[in-house]
Amino acid sequence: MVEHPVANATEPRVIWPQLGTAMRLCVVTSALATLVGCSNAEPPIGRGLPTTFGFTPAFEQRLRERFPVGSDEGRLIAELRSEKFVLGGVHDPPARYRSSALYEASHGLFCKGEWQIYWTAPQGIITEIGGMNREVCF
Repeated sequence: MVEHPVANATEPRVIWPQLGTAMRLCVVTSALATLVGCSNAEPPIGRGLPTTFGFTPAFEQRLRERFPVGSDEGRLIAELRSEKFVLGGVHDPPARYRSSALYEASHGLFCKGEWQIYWTAPQGIITEIGGMNREVCF
């Protein structure tokens, strides 16, 4: 009796199911990273402003129109908190501003948008306000 060489061959190992799962996982992970990385969530106070790699006067003008000198600081802080700004202070004594707020949003894998607001409000009344928005890429 002649043996057929294929009959004695061992079963081929199938690695495609594992590779397929790994590939699917890689594709899903990449897609999620792309979606998260490309989010362009601007704060409401910064919507519709031009995107730049430097400072823009448009955001500062918007702030001064919305919260002019003499405005209540409490109203500014409430709005900034509702828009998820991170509040802080300015710790440089010669600085003209005493308080600050920062909002950051991802603009792709290597860039982010920043919105910064600075103000001074002795006794809770705004005496000076300024800010800037810009895009920063690494």
